[in-house]
Amino acid sequence: MIRPGWSAPRCLQVLLLLLCLVLPAVGEAAAAQDTATACRADQLKKAKVTALAEFKHRGNNFSMVTSTMDISVPTTWTLASDLLLDSHSLAYRSALGCLVGKPSDEKYFPDDEWRFKPVAVKADGQWVKVHYQAVNWIQFSSFESVGPWDLALSKENWSIELRPSPALKGADWDRVQVDLGGRGALTATPPPAFGEGGTNLSWRHTELDRNPQVTFRPPTVQHWYFVTTSLEEPWQVWETWGSYGASATFWYVASGALLLVAGRRLKHSLAGPISAEESSALHYLRWWALLLMLLGVLVYLHDNLYVWLQQLVGWYHDYQPTVALFVLALLGPALCLFGSRSKRLLFSVGGVVLGVLGWYVVTEAFDFTLLPTVDWPLSTPGLTVAAVAYAALLAVFWIGVIAAGQRLLLISETRIPTRVMVAAALAAATATVLWSYLAFERFWERITWLAHPSWPGFRSVWAQKLDEWWLYFPTTALEPLLVIVGILAPLAVLGVLRVCRVEQHEQGAFTPTPAERYLLVVLFAVTLAPNTYYFGFSAYALTLLLSLVTAWGVLALGSSVSVLEQPFADDAPLGRTISLTDRADVLRLARRFRELQTRRGQLGPAEHSAERESIEVEIDRLDQALPAGVRPADLPFACGPMPTWWGNARRGAVNACLIGLPATGLLYWVGAVKGDSWVVSAEDTTGFLWITVQILYWQVYWIVGGIFLGALWRDLPGRHGPTKALFVAIAFAVPEVADFLITQALHGSVPEVIGEIAAFGSVMTCTGLMMDLQTFQDERRYWPTNASLVAYVYQMRFATFAFFMAQLLALVTLWKTFADVSTSAPGR
Repeated sequence: MIRPGWSAPRCLQVLLLLLCLVLPAVGEAAAAQDTATACRADQLKKAKVTALAEFKHRGNNFSMVTSTMDISVPTTWTLASDLLLDSHSLAYRSALGCLVGKPSDEKYFPDDEWRFKPVAVKADGQWVKVHYQAVNWIQFSSFESVGPWDLALSKENWSIELRPSPALKGADWDRVQVDLGGRGALTATPPPAFGEGGTNLSWRHTELDRNPQVTFRPPTVQHWYFVTTSLEEPWQVWETWGSYGASATFWYVASGALLLVAGRRLKHSLAGPISAEESSALHYLRWWALLLMLLGVLVYLHDNLYVWLQQLVGWYHDYQPTVALFVLALLGPALCLFGSRSKRLLFSVGGVVLGVLGWYVVTEAFDFTLLPTVDWPLSTPGLTVAAVAYAALLAVFWIGVIAAGQRLLLISETRIPTRVMVAAALAAATATVLWSYLAFERFWERITWLAHPSWPGFRSVWAQKLDEWWLYFPTTALEPLLVIVGILAPLAVLGVLRVCRVEQHEQGAFTPTPAERYLLVVLFAVTLAPNTYYFGFSAYALTLLLSLVTAWGVLALGSSVSVLEQPFADDAPLGRTISLTDRADVLRLARRFRELQTRRGQLGPAEHSAERESIEVEIDRLDQALPAGVRPADLPFACGPMPTWWGNARRGAVNACLIGLPATGLLYWVGAVKGDSWVVSAEDTTGFLWITVQILYWQVYWIVGGIFLGALWRDLPGRHGPTKALFVAIAFAVPEVADFLITQALHGSVPEVIGEIAAFGSVMTCTGLMMDLQTFQDERRYWPTNASLVAYVYQMRFATFAFFMAQLLALVTLWKTFADVSTSAPGR
């Protein structure tokens, strides 16, 4: 009988609803039972299992979870011998999958955890022992899994739960342990049998009627790093201001603003009418600063702007990858417009970009599958078309980078031929796309480590993942491409100083003017100040201010103690008089003073009194001709190897660039290759771009340090090159150490500060030594070896020995500092 108000269709709807609720649970239970039956769980009751989950928060921006699982199964288990086969064998993967409970579904089986060590299997005749270790980071997603553990994140608490394999439900779980990395557990079910400090909990000889689960409050720093990078709904509003949003744009906005202010000050300091070349250089600096700020905002905030418009208008489709593609297509033409005046090149670049974008619009509008789109997966021919399209856009970008670099340096008379520029751009673009293709192969191998090509869903999942890989390629590539653009910032300063220098018009300008000095300090701070983040938000304002203050402090100290700043005739600086003196006369005066000192030292205390007295009189005469505390031997050291401060800057840049090559190789090896870092780098879809970034990054570090050392050589404290270099290293180290101490106090990701400071100090010190030797290079022919020249230049064998010992100590410090470097979390 049907009650009033309950029609037959409504009853049918209720029955269908009940079936929808019940059938998945029944299916899951049935699947688990089938898995246990196929894996012969009845033969695994004597198996022994230990499972450990260990959190590491301190020293990481993103909390890292390491799962270690040891399983001992009796050789009587039917599948035990299959564990001894090759890891690509279907039988091996099936047997291991029974033990670790992966994959749970043959239709969708990707496993995102990282395994830096292969699964180890050993057999002793009675037992087959399996050691399985996996790693994952808590970032971007509120649900992660690693090994047999599931992690769930909420707004206030994090939880971790053991998810054992159905085949091992009845095994002897000898020890289940959760180490929360210093965080106290809020809840733990079932009640643990052992523990220490509320942070290390364990269960012994547990029958898994209830899966062990622990809830705890996450560390503040790591939690906020997760919040500010997650695109999920509860935290998406914070992502706009985090390290992939507004915080990341701050470097570009602040750098561009400082360059604008420095360029304006330099323009006002130029005496007389400004020449066309000077006006052009200042014009390029201004437009480059504006372009830097615009591109920074566009790259990091375009997705946030799209989400805002999507919510405002009510769009249902997520076209963020499409927006990223258009931003990528804009980068190259923007740089080409800035850097090139060749109509042929601009029309060619515009044609390529418009052709790719037009074909993309046609593909999206007519549902073609020849380019990655949001609505349809790529077809097989589309893979080739997509690779060619991305390579074309990247080639346009590299052409723009080369053209903009030439424009900034104002190399109008030695411009790179267009053929060479296009060939280099095509090579870089092809290498980027090829790297991405190979990275996908490594990525696919990792996530399908227990899957087999014969499974029904294998090909479809492969096609889905490959389509996502290429669909999000522009989104992933934008960040390293923009960093490469940011590395060009020092070129703008060099181009302006190459043209707009007072010393070109005033012969007595032996050192940079205040406006030029300000531009050099801005160059130093913008390039070398650490771009750090606290709680996921930019703290660049702090380190930038510290770098500016420290650099100015070093120069203020130098203005009172440097040799050439000492008052001389008419209270004018000594450097003004020296700059008007023939350089050869200064070197001859220093050589004469050294010869007198040497002869005086060779005379005994009681013999040749008349000769000794005459030598002392001449030494006194030479000393008294200079300001108090300045000796003739100090003058060549104070002037540097070149007649002008700009010549010293160029010489310092070249020396630092060449001397820094070994340091760049070491730092790259530590950051991207050593230990497990290469595994992460090799799977990065834009790994080639990040390799380029790291190499350029460190080389620009050395070059800018060398420019600062050489340009301000006559203003820095210290009598000799290594001493001057020490003060440059101090200016570099102060913000680095401050960042290190704050990060250490916050328990965030601690940078390798000691090693970086040792590397920078070593490169700068060697650059200072090289410039001292180049100052006396005309006297090299008088000495049999370079070591003899060094001993002569510094007049103190002990000081020379101490210098080389200091360099050896720096190398040892580098090696010890970089000996234990942890693997950083992979990027988005």
